[in-house]
Amino acid sequence: MKRTIAHLMILLLSMPLITVGCQSTRPTTKQLLQEDYVQMTDAELLDYYQQLVEGIEEPNSGGSGFGFGLGVGIGVGSSSSVGLGASKGPEREYSTEALQQRRNQVRLELARRGLEPVSTQ
Repeated sequence: MKRTIAHLMILLLSMPLITVGCQSTRPTTKQLLQEDYVQMTDAELLDYYQQLVEGIEEPNSGGSGFGFGLGVGIGVGSSSSVGLGASKGPEREYSTEALQQRRNQVRLELARRGLEPVSTQ
């Protein structure tokens, strides 16, 4: 029994590390659309344009999240239980069309500044 509890405690303590390691560092669609691209430097604007292109190519980026949880129950005597659950986050707040519109606006700003976006293809 003590060994089972020790294993469960180790598993519980390692869950935050696992979830942190699985999170994406890519900005969400909402974050991308909230950026003020007119105030960006040339280098920042080029990076921002690339992030928009990647967000359009991967329609699930910045969309609904996925989460999981683990529950442990210890009963009287030698009974114990473990539960695992998964959930899908809320639907995307912004569509791919919104990213495409922003990309077009940024493309015009790049042209106004005399910059050419780097092609990734």
